[in-house]
Amino acid sequence: MNCIIRPCTVKDCKVILQFIKEIAVHYRVPPTEVKVTLEGGIVGYVLSSFTYSTWKGRNLYVDNLYVQPQFRGQQIGKRLIEKAAQAAVAKGCGQLRMHIAKTNEMGFLARQGGQDLTAKEGWSLFHFKEDALRRLAARSKF
Repeated sequence: MNCIIRPCTVKDCKVILQFIKEIAVHYRVPPTEVKVTLEGGIVGYVLSSFTYSTWKGRNLYVDNLYVQPQFRGQQIGKRLIEKAAQAAVAKGCGQLRMHIAKTNEMGFLARQGGQDLTAKEGWSLFHFKEDALRRLAARSKF
């Protein structure tokens, strides 16, 4: 299949929101928990932002790598992660990082050279939901 891998634009927001909702269904996230709003020929995307590592400096964090199910197996995901890697290198990043649900195919990322740090180094992922975040922030005396 021929496809074009390119940075997204404002025009892509509607279809990206559709993909976010599809991912939410996959992970059994209640629709009310999807806080982003909006409404192509886009079949997948990578959503990323820059983060910082104490030891490695700037990193690219991939929040979502998604290809619609009917287009999987056509190397689109591979091309998307390669494009993310190119963007990371161009911006001087030392690493590309992402969190992967256990239900996802981790072999794909391993074949691209990724390492599962949960298995290798025993890292655990924590997060604070909005209510816990607000309680924590309210306790600050500074």
